[in-house]
Amino acid sequence: MTIVVGIDPSLTGTGLAVIGTTPTGDPWALDPVRLHTIASRGKRSDTWDMRAARLVQLRNDTMHLIPRDTALAVLEGPAFGAQGAGQHDRSWYWGKLFDALTSLGIPVAVCPPTTRAKWATDKGNAGKADVAMAITKLWPALDIRGDDQADALCHASIGAQHLGLPVPYRVLERHKLALSKIVWP
Repeated sequence: MTIVVGIDPSLTGTGLAVIGTTPTGDPWALDPVRLHTIASRGKRSDTWDMRAARLVQLRNDTMHLIPRDTALAVLEGPAFGAQGAGQHDRSWYWGKLFDALTSLGIPVAVCPPTTRAKWATDKGNAGKADVAMAITKLWPALDIRGDDQADALCHASIGAQHLGLPVPYRVLERHKLALSKIVWP
């Protein structure tokens, strides 16, 4: 079985998509795609210890859903231009996820946010709603709940395409071009 995981890290709703195939390359018989949203709540007034504990719990809740025999994880890269009060915590959480994946020996590809948007919509500056709409069209049989799951499914789809796994949509030139913008493990 080949398993690809897509992760959209977020402090309030991390999106996770798990795509699996059998050794023959066929999608899993009953559940080829699993989508999750891992929720967490914090406050700006939280102490450093509270913030650290929250991020560890969020990382653990996310990692608990990732199969240990995952062939590839595609993690959305940091948004270097992002600002705001949660910027430090978002970076802290991202590093915790990356470290957890690599410490388990799971190969990780980091997909820049603009590459995700370009892959899904052919526009690198497309918003999350546009990406969600595009992903819903590519995977019409799935119940995608929110843009966090849509982003995660986009990342997993990119990983599945990279590994040559079957996908339910036609791979377009923009999909191929986007893969060339990612550094693969």
